[in-house]
Parts: sequence; structure tokens; C-alpha cells
Amino acid sequence: MVWYQNLYVGRLISPRKDKVIDEIDQGRYPAFVYLLIIPESRSSQLEIIRASELSHDYIREHCLLIVGLAQGKTEAVSLLEQLMQDVFRDRKDADVRAWLSEEH
Repeated sequence: MVWYQNLYVGRLISPRKDKVIDEIDQGRYPAFVYLLIIPESRSSQLEIIRASELSHDYIREHCLLIVGLAQGKTEAVSLLEQLMQDVFRDRKDADVRAWLSEEH
């Protein structure tokens, strides 16, 4: 599990960002925390999941990259919209994976 270096962080969770990341890395999953992830499967560009879903080995092993951190589903959707706007602005398409690989 890898965290995107330019992680998209919601306004509500921003003050606790570092603490929440540490908790997730240690296997603790705060309530109402959502993540934007790039899954291993190429059939999906991007997914929104609850942080608690990382407690399942399969999810944890098949999550290639965490690109966003949000407090609540509404904030996660807002981050997704922001990310997609950035991708479209730079690439004129919706290829999140290609955009992220260009960013690295």
C-alpha cells in the first residue's frame, strides 16, 4: 500500500491528516474516513472505499495507490471531482492512471 506523494486531502480531515495516515499504516481504521484508491484491476480507474475496508487482506494487497483522504463520503466525492478536473485540465481526457504515472 503506497500513499500518493501529492495526496488529495479533504478540508475536514486536513488538520488530522498525519495522525490518520499513521493510524491506517498501523492497521487502525478511523470511523467515517474514506480513501480514493487506484486498484490493481485495470477495469477500474479509481475507487472510493471506507478506510476500514483495508482491514481485509485482499483489499490491502490489491490497492496500488492511495490518492485521496477524506472525512465522510461527501468529502470523498468532492475530492474525486477535484482530481478528475485536474486530470482533464492536464490531459484533456479522464485517464487517471496515465496522469498519475506522468506525475511520478
